[in-house]
Amino acid sequence: MKQLFISDLHLKDLNAPITQTFFAFLDQKAAMADELYILGDFFEYWIGDDAISELSDKIAARLKDLKENHKTDLYFMVGNRDFLVGKNYCERAGMQLIEEPYKLPGTNILLCHGDAECTTDTEYQKVRQVLRNPQWQQDFLNKTLEERMIFAEQARAQSKEHQAGYELTDLNDDAINALLEANQTDILIHGHTHKPGIQAVAEQGHKRVTLSDWDHEIWYAEIKDSGPPKLCQFTHIA
Repeated sequence: MKQLFISDLHLKDLNAPITQTFFAFLDQKAAMADELYILGDFFEYWIGDDAISELSDKIAARLKDLKENHKTDLYFMVGNRDFLVGKNYCERAGMQLIEEPYKLPGTNILLCHGDAECTTDTEYQKVRQVLRNPQWQQDFLNKTLEERMIFAEQARAQSKEHQAGYELTDLNDDAINALLEANQTDILIHGHTHKPGIQAVAEQGHKRVTLSDWDHEIWYAEIKDSGPPKLCQFTHIA
């Protein structure tokens, strides 16, 4: 049994190098795995499953091929950028939509995107609470595609302005410990912060495995035959 975990690709352009690198990852790594878990911010933004694009179509087709022809089971968890990805798109792509947090069956390992545990960023948590409200999401999805796209572009512009000289807030150790204990687990695999590594969590003896973004060096987590998770680096071989 081989399980792979990735996050934070921020896909937005079919012809971008990151997208092509992802396709290579599917061919060279995921096709030999039993399970692939995508832990959020897979897309740079998502305005609804009905917003069909060349990128979303191609990604769905490649994932569906991985599922059907290579028998790799696919699992998808939303992030703070693509939290509106729904069951319809996941079904098109052959993926199972999983809730956050998600306990890996038969293990002491918990999966999450990570932004909910950045509790010291109180302003972000206020925004997150609004965006994750089901009523807000339904109202947003009832808008026209044009209105949703305008909102997304404005949100991206504001985010870029806010992030000038800004470093993502790290997950809070107390929040991690509380999350792991509530789910009777010891290890957290997450993304969001773009700082790959495996480290102990203060005081409780827990560990966390942080995945990378895909802008520079690409790190993914791998579990083989119920062993401990390890970080592996992927280099695109053309």
